[in-house]
Amino acid sequence: MHATLRGMMMRLKHVVLLAGIVLFFAYLGDAFASEAGGGQHLNWTDFTYRTVAFLILVGILFKLLRKPLSGFLNARREEIQRLLDELDTKTAAAQQENAKVQTKLAALEQETKKIVEELIAEGEAEKQKIIEAAHRQAEYIQQQAQVAIQQEVKAARDSLKDEIAEMSVAAAEELLKKSMRPKDQDRLVNEFMSKVVEAK
Repeated sequence: MHATLRGMMMRLKHVVLLAGIVLFFAYLGDAFASEAGGGQHLNWTDFTYRTVAFLILVGILFKLLRKPLSGFLNARREEIQRLLDELDTKTAAAQQENAKVQTKLAALEQETKKIVEELIAEGEAEKQKIIEAAHRQAEYIQQQAQVAIQQEVKAARDSLKDEIAEMSVAAAEELLKKSMRPKDQDRLVNEFMSKVVEAK
């Protein structure tokens, strides 16, 4: 930054010196033209006084303008340095914020992965529970079906037994009716009455 300031001051000096030289030669040409037009020789004393006066004027201007220009350049340099410092500070803050964001993103990615794995594990566990419940339900339904079948079989057997018993009784009655004679009937009635009397 100081090298830049020194470079600007040197350029300012060169500009002032070049302007002085241009003005000097313009003045010198004007002086020669007026002397040539008048047919007289150049008045070196007057020329020297004018040249010295011009150089003093250039020196005074340089002295007067040096401090304001130097102050302006210093202020500009300080402003640029302040802006650079602010830029460095903002850059460092942005880098820190970026590092925080990257850390948060990495943590978020890990958390997301963990949540997905937990959901998959919960889904598998729930699937296993559903399968086990379906197996239990199927076994229960099978057991209930077997019980119902057994009850139906038992009821059918009992009904069949009852029908067989009724048919046997009916067949026996029919057989007795066909084979029994009136005197057998009288004998059975007498035996029954004697048993009733004995029982009393």
